[in-house]
Amino acid sequence: MADLRAKPTKEMLEWHNYELGVFFHYDIEVFQPDYSFGKELIPVSLWNPQKLDTDQWVRTAKAAGARYALLTAKHGTGFCLWPTKFHDYHVGNAPVSRDIVGEFMDSCRKYGIKPGLYYSLSSDHLDKICTGKDGKVDQKKKNEILLGQVEELVTVYGPLAEIWFDGGILRPEKGGPDIPGLLARIAPDLICFGGCPGIKNVLRWSGSEQGVAVPECWSAAHFLTDPERNNVTCDSAGDPADEVWAPVEVDMPVRDVMYAYMGGWMYHENDADKTYSSEYLFERYLTSVGRNANLLIGCVPDRDGLISEDQVESFVGLGNLVNSRLNVHIGMSSEMLDNEKMEVWFDNPVDVSYVEIMEDQTDGQKILEWVLETRWPAYWCSKDKKDQWIPVAQGNSIGHKRIISVNHLRGYAFRVRILRSYEGAVLKSLRVFGNKVPMVFHEHMNV
Repeated sequence: MADLRAKPTKEMLEWHNYELGVFFHYDIEVFQPDYSFGKELIPVSLWNPQKLDTDQWVRTAKAAGARYALLTAKHGTGFCLWPTKFHDYHVGNAPVSRDIVGEFMDSCRKYGIKPGLYYSLSSDHLDKICTGKDGKVDQKKKNEILLGQVEELVTVYGPLAEIWFDGGILRPEKGGPDIPGLLARIAPDLICFGGCPGIKNVLRWSGSEQGVAVPECWSAAHFLTDPERNNVTCDSAGDPADEVWAPVEVDMPVRDVMYAYMGGWMYHENDADKTYSSEYLFERYLTSVGRNANLLIGCVPDRDGLISEDQVESFVGLGNLVNSRLNVHIGMSSEMLDNEKMEVWFDNPVDVSYVEIMEDQTDGQKILEWVLETRWPAYWCSKDKKDQWIPVAQGNSIGHKRIISVNHLRGYAFRVRILRSYEGAVLKSLRVFGNKVPMVFHEHMNV
């Protein structure tokens, strides 16, 4: 067995506990939806969200059960949602000249939500102002602006819970900015989605925008540094023996990724019927948070600067479903038995919908294979008249959290056993969710 190499920092352990986040996508193209990247820039004069209310945004995230939220400080057009000092294409020169990044940060702190920012390292506007008379982009000038704006965001509006670099960071040997050097100087502990070598805390992509992590999702991965790759990113599959602690952050829009405007990542007035239901979002919660990943759900403010009612309804509904199905357990244990298992027992059979297993990852992700079992009475399944443990689910990765849907399975005890692991593997908790069902048993069981 290969040695365990990746271990989390205290910042990464805290990030795992966030579990659910909301990703606010807002850009000037909302005011000109026929815009195409690479074409003429959208005039600053069109930016006019008259009812802008970041408190309403963050209340929506809070209602969903989110513990953190991100905002696109600068998206693909290059329009900046803060009054940057590096060029004039920003909110400070618009009819509504409010500092949206600043207001967003204040709202997050007001409602107890950890704030983060998305910053696009490429944009139409930046390429335009950095292109010389020869038609070539002045990469040195571009890098100076990129580094200056990242420093501006981190130092003026921080501390941040996370910074998001879409698609990874351009390799320095390919001419990219020295993001690792900058962050090491101004915010060495900052968690970075799309991070590269030299950054202390990095996250990796799930491989799609469908709200799904692979069933066996590991917290460790490795950097993909093939010569033909312009950007350095982490492998999305992961491996327990890999050297970089880079857990998965699963992103998805709240509107249909296949049919909504901009893949659901920007608001369009005709897309209300394409908003995912709260039940659908809950299923994606199970395929992300329930698979050792965090879930980051997109949310798109409208032209007035508000979250539309269809989105609010879905987010509120998601929060209600998580609270009703996965908040109050009917039984739990945090005590390991024989250094290999945990058990939860009931006086009578219970009707179980979900079982949640958590691993203590303080010293790394060490459990390599596990089995979930339920206890069945001897008169149903045993020839020797002894009750038996019956397997109901089995897998490899647990990590921060694994949620197993068992769909109204009856049993009077449940346990999880470690089958393979690195030395010192520790189960953190086993929780059972469902209902205690009062029943009258027959005096004799004719089986």
